[in-house]
Amino acid sequence: MPPRKGTKDYQNEIIRVHYGINNQTLGVQSVWETRGGKLASMSAGHHFRHQCVAGNIAHSDVVSVAFDLTGVFTLPVEVENHPLVNELEEKASIMRTQRTHDAFREVLSIVGAK
Repeated sequence: MPPRKGTKDYQNEIIRVHYGINNQTLGVQSVWETRGGKLASMSAGHHFRHQCVAGNIAHSDVVSVAFDLTGVFTLPVEVENHPLVNELEEKASIMRTQRTHDAFREVLSIVGAK
């Protein structure tokens, strides 16, 4: 049975999940949005929260800035195992590989310069 409108449980009900690539870890991160406009996420064992203006829907740009994510998209909470999440995982993997190659090239340029 869903929570009754006007109750705290109703305001805390998760209604949407935002997915994006964390710009620091280059891993896919999910951010949960409640009916009351709260955003919450876990990353590297830490819990992060952000409060949106009451009654406003959190848009991908808000989620992107508040949680330092790129490639953000939103799905209803009922949707699980969506192909877009798999595509985002693949994109994150490519970005991690590219970051590793860039760092390796930088080290080689420093070592080669001496």
